[in-house]
Amino acid sequence: MRIKISFVSACLFAGSALFADSATIADALKKGKINGEFGVYGEYADGDITESGFTSGSFNLGYSTDSFRGVKLSVGSRANHAFWENGDNDYDSNTKAILHTANIAYSHPYVDVVFGRQEINLNWASDFHEALVGVIKTVPNTSIIVGYTQRRAEADYDAPLAAFSELGGDGAFVVDAKYSGIEGLVINPFIYYANDVATWIGTRADYNKAFPNFSVGVTAQYTQSSEDAGDDGSFLHLEGRGSFTGVNAKLGFIKTDKNGGIGSIAAAGENVNPFEEGGQILEADAQTIYLGASDDFQGFALSGLYGYTEYGNDITFNEFDFVVGYNIDKALRLEGALIIGDGDADEYKKITLGAVYSF
Repeated sequence: MRIKISFVSACLFAGSALFADSATIADALKKGKINGEFGVYGEYADGDITESGFTSGSFNLGYSTDSFRGVKLSVGSRANHAFWENGDNDYDSNTKAILHTANIAYSHPYVDVVFGRQEINLNWASDFHEALVGVIKTVPNTSIIVGYTQRRAEADYDAPLAAFSELGGDGAFVVDAKYSGIEGLVINPFIYYANDVATWIGTRADYNKAFPNFSVGVTAQYTQSSEDAGDDGSFLHLEGRGSFTGVNAKLGFIKTDKNGGIGSIAAAGENVNPFEEGGQILEADAQTIYLGASDDFQGFALSGLYGYTEYGNDITFNEFDFVVGYNIDKALRLEGALIIGDGDADEYKKITLGAVYSF
């Protein structure tokens, strides 16, 4: 349900300004753009172990200058406030507001660079990071991302804020490349290194083919970690999908290492979990099969996902997600979800409702 913007897109956006540079710094400031959103959100969960819930409000505000000689500045902050809690600490956060974006970006025909607090959206790096990121554009049909991230934070409207915290003692380095020289195919090898924590390396391949009345696609990803302490981790993800007359369907399989789970692979965040919650899929010795479908009907975006996970000592868990989104107009969006979890360790039902007004 959360919408994220990758730093690759941010860099390319900065690069597009190269063709319409402001003549002076004053012009770049005047032509800058303000964006923001107001959001309200509520959730309630009733289960065998706990009953919890909260409602909250959120305000996000951002500003980016126009480009001047290929350089632009961006800042952004979010403030969240809980209005009601079903129980103490259901909305557990000491952070009321966070400056999640504060960076300087430089765009050149051969490279884009962003330095400072920025949003990152990769397989194994998500949310906001204090980072230095470069996108090399000199290789045909290939983008090469080279970056270093020191701290990470979370700033969403539908969850408590999480302040910037250290990634290990020395941060993490990443090299992530995408090759798209073959029609329909994107090959994405990557490597991360966090000193005194772990090194994780992997490859993802996505293939999509469109036909006159339908389309098909497959994804295959494998990531392996070498841990400095403890068992190594691994993550295997396979997915097949198709679309026919507007209805999208997918079938997937996820497996983690028998002893180490995924290790430290998600230390910088992750964007691989297909579920609304699905924490069990990253446990040690977890095997997950999931089936999902989505469609647009009368202006409503509808999606359903069912998954079965077996992990640990033959512990099982089922999750069913039903998500509905509706745009009242271009600025106002409503969204809600029904999440049903049923397993050996817990059983619960959870309802979420949210509204976001963007400007």
